[in-house]
Amino acid sequence: MKKIIILSFVLSGILLAQSLEYKGNIGFESSLLEHDIVGKRDTQNAARLELELKQTTANGQLVFNGKALYDKDDKDRRYVDVNDLYYKHNFDNSDLLIGRNTRFWGAMEFYNHTDAFNTKDLLDNPFDYDSKLGAWNVAYTQYFDNSEISLIAKVHEEEQKVQDLESVNNFFPPIYNEKLETQKGKNRPTLYLKYSGSGEATQIDYSFIYQNGYDEQRYLAPVGTELHQYAYVVNKLMGYATLVTDDTIYKTELAYTKSDEEKVSDYAQISLGVEHTLYGLWDKKDLGLLAEYYRYEARDDSKFGAKDFGNLFADDVTLGFRLSLNDGADSEVLGGLAIDRKNKEKILFVEYDTRLYDTYKLGLSYQHLSPQEDSRFQKLDRGMIEFGYYF
Repeated sequence: MKKIIILSFVLSGILLAQSLEYKGNIGFESSLLEHDIVGKRDTQNAARLELELKQTTANGQLVFNGKALYDKDDKDRRYVDVNDLYYKHNFDNSDLLIGRNTRFWGAMEFYNHTDAFNTKDLLDNPFDYDSKLGAWNVAYTQYFDNSEISLIAKVHEEEQKVQDLESVNNFFPPIYNEKLETQKGKNRPTLYLKYSGSGEATQIDYSFIYQNGYDEQRYLAPVGTELHQYAYVVNKLMGYATLVTDDTIYKTELAYTKSDEEKVSDYAQISLGVEHTLYGLWDKKDLGLLAEYYRYEARDDSKFGAKDFGNLFADDVTLGFRLSLNDGADSEVLGGLAIDRKNKEKILFVEYDTRLYDTYKLGLSYQHLSPQEDSRFQKLDRGMIEFGYYF
């Protein structure tokens, strides 16, 4: 009730403001699924509404970003969620953010293991790594000429609600309960110290992050006759960078995690990538060629590792392309194939996005998942269409 009152108060202030900025979309998504999983639906259809409001004040900005989803078949996917609801106060060379928001960290195209701030939204598409739950936090950022440093305190751990048992996007056993168990309480702060900068003589951007608090990964633990998610405390060092030279972008992400939970192994992650663009390959079309490698290395194989967390990028090579048609509709095709070097697990996807009559967007996508035998996931083919009106 307290959250609803605060939300109503903030939204009322934003909506009554004279210099209100807004944007959003309303549309639908429909998926056709081919699988051999007993008791799972072959289709998924939902309507979606997304709205973003921004109000500039004398010394800062109020921001609201929310979404509403109504699934025709899945009652668990009928909800309203607030991803962003915060106030940012600007000082001369710094700012202070208070509220709920989402952050996007990392350099790689297909998967970012340094994107460890927000909890993933499993009620949405679990394979869309940009779909997240907002996080309540306080953040202070100091700006310099070519760099900045932020101190962030996330003050609450979010529960991950899941789709119903008949959805192919529910990978959990029937005895799974969404209640979250934590090592030191849900409100134990998770602290981040983040330094970002860019080069003056070279086109390089980089970030270094130290994290103390709950890891993004969670394991399943038995509680009575049920299985609950368990969040554990870690110390984590992360970094990512991009370097642009002519028509080529070099990317990397590095992380080392020391676990404070005896059941979970310390682990290291590394990813390396390159993207080369062939401009004006034919007519005005540009073709980007991508190659990325991901590695998850646990120090102690007798403890929980990548497989136990359902991590699909444990030892994977990914090859992909990005075709920009450079037409009036901003049409783009993105595709990729990830193959696990050890067990030959495969993820294949192709996405096409375009605009229609300026205010409408159409998206078509295909995804094929061929997991290993003892994976949490199962073989799946998915075709999806998304259509929306943008304002």
